[in-house]
Amino acid sequence: MGEKHIFIQKRLRDEGDKLLALFESLTPEQWQTVIYGEGMAWTVKDLLAHQVSVEREFQYYGRDILNGGPGAPEDFSIDTFNNNAVAQLADRMPDQLLGDFHAARQDTIDFVGSIKDDQFAWQGRHPFFGMMMIEDMFKLMYRHNMMHARDIRRVLDSQ
Repeated sequence: MGEKHIFIQKRLRDEGDKLLALFESLTPEQWQTVIYGEGMAWTVKDLLAHQVSVEREFQYYGRDILNGGPGAPEDFSIDTFNNNAVAQLADRMPDQLLGDFHAARQDTIDFVGSIKDDQFAWQGRHPFFGMMMIEDMFKLMYRHNMMHARDIRRVLDSQ
């Protein structure tokens, strides 16, 4: 395994653990706090469902690119995907979503470990940013965690 594998896997593990710790520290009331109110209002619980669905979706796109596919389809609607994916997980309890995220993140870490060094430069379509290297897609995953964790802390700290 190369340096890129180790770096990305470590960051995925570290940021995933930080995100889980944040969610695990919440009170039952905080899980219902609205973080994003535009369009479909998302609570803290919805944001964890979003993290689970994104994690799984990026594994799918990574495999697609490694198998010669394009990644996300050109006509991909990120808003439609996000709203549908969160709605599909609406009946999951927070503790179930925590387990789902932990398992999905471990699958991502394992998947990154299976990518060959030269494949990190392969290009595919990211659903929001367009064409980019697989390496950058997986770096965006832990940055995505950081962004939403920051937003959660900001809203909770302002209450």
